Amino acid sequence: MSTLENPHQRRRRSIILIAFVTLVLLLLGVRLFHLQILRGPQLRESAQRNLIRPDPLPALRGCIFAAGGELLAGNRVSFGLRLESAHPAYRDPSQVRQAVGEIAAVLAADSIALAERALRQRRRREPLVLAQDLQPATLARLVERLEPIPGLHVERGPMRWYPRGRLAAHVLGYVGEVREEELGRAPGRGGYRPGAQVGRAGVEAHYEEILRGVDGETYITVDAVGRKTDLFAGGPPRAAVPGADLTLTLDARLQAAAESLLAGALASGQPAADPGAGVLLALDPWSGALLACASQPDFDPNRFATGWSAREWAELRQAGNPLLNRAVQAGYPPGSIFKIASTLIGLSSGELHPATRFAPCTGGYLFGDRVFHCWKDEGHGTLALRGAFAASCDVYYYQLAERLGLRALLEEAHRLKLDARTGIDLPGEMGGLVPTRAWYRTRLGHEPPEGHALNLIIGQGEIIMTPLALAAFVAAVVSDGAVRRPFVVRTARARDGSLVLPARTAEIAWELPLGELERGVLRTLLEAAVADKDGTGRLARLAGVRVGGKTGTAQNPHGEDHALFVGVAPIEQPEIVALAVLERRGHGGSVAAPIVGRLLATHLGVALADAAPDRAAVIGD
Repeated sequence: MSTLENPHQRRRRSIILIAFVTLVLLLLGVRLFHLQILRGPQLRESAQRNLIRPDPLPALRGCIFAAGGELLAGNRVSFGLRLESAHPAYRDPSQVRQAVGEIAAVLAADSIALAERALRQRRRREPLVLAQDLQPATLARLVERLEPIPGLHVERGPMRWYPRGRLAAHVLGYVGEVREEELGRAPGRGGYRPGAQVGRAGVEAHYEEILRGVDGETYITVDAVGRKTDLFAGGPPRAAVPGADLTLTLDARLQAAAESLLAGALASGQPAADPGAGVLLALDPWSGALLACASQPDFDPNRFATGWSAREWAELRQAGNPLLNRAVQAGYPPGSIFKIASTLIGLSSGELHPATRFAPCTGGYLFGDRVFHCWKDEGHGTLALRGAFAASCDVYYYQLAERLGLRALLEEAHRLKLDARTGIDLPGEMGGLVPTRAWYRTRLGHEPPEGHALNLIIGQGEIIMTPLALAAFVAAVVSDGAVRRPFVVRTARARDGSLVLPARTAEIAWELPLGELERGVLRTLLEAAVADKDGTGRLARLAGVRVGGKTGTAQNPHGEDHALFVGVAPIEQPEIVALAVLERRGHGGSVAAPIVGRLLATHLGVALADAAPDRAAVIGD
């Protein structure tokens, strides 16, 4: 017989059931409210990150052209490898290390270093660029690895390219991959992304902000293992803005000639173990435009765009510091080229006139208890100013130094600003050194003896100048007395043709205390140093063109003397000033003057003068 439930029990069971269902529904409602309302935006963003990823559109770096339109730096297509180290598949650091280890094995790279970089990028939620400029053989090996590794992509992008190789390498500079500490910088231009290329030297570094452009961005959808599936249609991409194109003042033909002449002069008669070092540059004296600038040893900037191995980098660093632009980053005693300044100081002071004759040069000059020697052992005899300057007689200038005195010589040298930076638009320009009496007191512990003036007046002793500063000074002497600020970038234009920077023109940095009388005398003397029979610069003569110049031989405490020469043509209305410095190569008249003469001839389109017998001789100073 069945037992009927008590109505009270049934009612109680129903209330419990209704309460349970109500509680479940209430909990579900609270949970849905928390997920949909309170955490909705956050979860929506998280879901989109799992499905939708930002994909950078690298901006094309601006091109760099020579004055005649020749392309010196551009871009080419390159394939790189990127790992999304913040991918959901990599919840544990060991998973990142395992994935990177597999890839490093194919790339023959350091897996430990790559893994550490990947983990740092994972914390930043940034992708890791594992390799750039992959070669076809490496890409083929990677294809087998791509499918099972989440978040691994082969990407096509722009790579910096220098079609003329080493040509003008020190002026152009080079690019390198962005460093970790630089990521995200430059907020006004979107910041740097992993794998971006950054200018590290030369024009590439100085004009980085306008060359780099602004990266764009699009969005893509990805599958469960992070592979790209399609473009995301939910929002328009942000287009990349290419960098500005630069046109330089460099004459590509003259630059190639300068590099060839310099390399040939350094290699001539020297053992292969001594590649030599030096500079050959040219300026427009009326504007300051840099027409050519060769520095040896040099390098191929393409190698920096693709990256170096540790062994290759070590070999480069041992090759005579090829990254140093000796035109602006190395200082030399100016040698007898400084006699241009000494002559100007003498003329301005009234202690020197074109007809001034001192005691005959017998090969040396006794001052106190020391004999100061002339470069010509047998001496030059009695000379007036023209003969002394043309033959570069040291004894003549020793006597001028004695008349001027050390204090006046130093003060006037500072008035000429011979130690100042020129302000050229290249990074790393060093200043020169023209000592003061206070400088000597600090170094010597007492007042400097007057004998220092005899060394300084011939460009020896403590005076140091960069080749560019020396050339800019001579350019001012032969033009109108105004030192123009040298420059290498003429224009910067956006891709639509609009000017990004104002077109560069002549800018006067400072004026020399140089009157018309002094300027005329100095031009006559510069021409005499090349045209006269005993002129030490006679190997720079040109057919049908009046050339001015001055030789210099700077003592080098570490070996053979440095050879210097500055040349100007045509001397009556100068178009070009060229200067050469050849380290450890001897006399300026024998080694430096001929290559400057050839560079002047290339620029003017003329031939060298017929002076074959002289060219076989050793010419001093």
